[in-house]
Amino acid sequence: MMKHTLFSRLLRDRGGNFGVMTAAMLPVLLGVAGMAIDVTNAMQERNRLQALADAATLAAASAMADKDMTETEAVDAANTFLFAQAEAECKATGKSAEECQEEIAARGENTATEAETTTTSDNGEAFEVRMTTSYDVPLSGLSSVLGFRTLRVTVSSSAQSSRKGNALSMYLALDESGSMAWDTTTINSVQPTKQEAYNCGNIWQPKTCYRTINNYLTKMESLKAAAAVLFSELKKAAAPETTDPTLQEIKAQALIRIGAVSYDDKTKKEKVPAWGTKSAGDYVNALPKVPDGGTDASGAMKVAYDALASTNTTETAEHAKKDNTSFGRFIVLMTDGEMTGNSNTWNKTIDDKVQVLCKQAKDDGITVFTVAFMAPEKGKALLSKCASGEDYYYESDDMEELVTDFGDIGRKAAKTATRLTN
Repeated sequence: MMKHTLFSRLLRDRGGNFGVMTAAMLPVLLGVAGMAIDVTNAMQERNRLQALADAATLAAASAMADKDMTETEAVDAANTFLFAQAEAECKATGKSAEECQEEIAARGENTATEAETTTTSDNGEAFEVRMTTSYDVPLSGLSSVLGFRTLRVTVSSSAQSSRKGNALSMYLALDESGSMAWDTTTINSVQPTKQEAYNCGNIWQPKTCYRTINNYLTKMESLKAAAAVLFSELKKAAAPETTDPTLQEIKAQALIRIGAVSYDDKTKKEKVPAWGTKSAGDYVNALPKVPDGGTDASGAMKVAYDALASTNTTETAEHAKKDNTSFGRFIVLMTDGEMTGNSNTWNKTIDDKVQVLCKQAKDDGITVFTVAFMAPEKGKALLSKCASGEDYYYESDDMEELVTDFGDIGRKAAKTATRLTN
């Protein structure tokens, strides 16, 4: 009877239950707390991964429109952008190069990227880059109590861009001063050498001999080649569905108006804006092969600004005839020198005058591209101030860069916006 009474009391005793329950539940409670913290961290990681994916698809889609990037190249570009950023962040955490390489390899296996080019109903081109990427976020030791080691986060991003010629009016203000007759560092690929005469006799018996030397392209020849690329890019954007230059020019005549004016220390007779690229192209090709004179761009800038100013209704009226309800306005100012006027020294008055005209154009909503072609420091400084921003200022140190820069100007003037669609 005594044993039965003692056993009954033990069964009724609740004094140690809290300790037993706490010991039993503690791992679960710690695991739940750890999961709460880790889920918060995982959401932050997801947001960061989404931002990286968005930046990658935007960059690739924009490059497809701006740089004629193929679908395969766009996929590679998007992946390279994503993995480069991820690798930089990995290294910032103090992990070794080997650990980061393993992490990037894992990300590569969990990333799917696609790029697509389509023709729109209005014969433009649309580009889309899509990316889905996953990352296994490491969890804390607390979560491991519940058996979890990682938590996978997945994001998707899609960006689109298009290349359909925008209606625009553009004015070229081009340098034809004496220094434009100077050689560049680029050899003429069509005729790489030329004959140079020299005196091989003496003071009593002069004699003319000839020797073979490198035939370098002049700055003026380089300018003409670069302008041709600019016109080609504008036409390509106007009619992306065809590679026929004749058909491209026909389409350009409904969207693009271009004028041109050149200058040395005087402003030359301009070619007023006309539809298509041919009129301006003929003007550029007719620039003197061996130019001369000093440098004063103020008159040319005034001609360009006056033609495109918002107070001048000519361009608006012309575009309205083609049903272009809106159009971009652009000035391309190019020089290889500094403002000297009819002298050999820099002229601050002329320099200031050009700056004022550039500011007036920009304040009026005109986009100003500037190109400093093998120019001295004062010329670069002027054009840097004149441009509508860093992305609109170019320094070309040789013929190849000049051609590339003029092509980029054409693509920027004609392109439409890039946007996220996810």
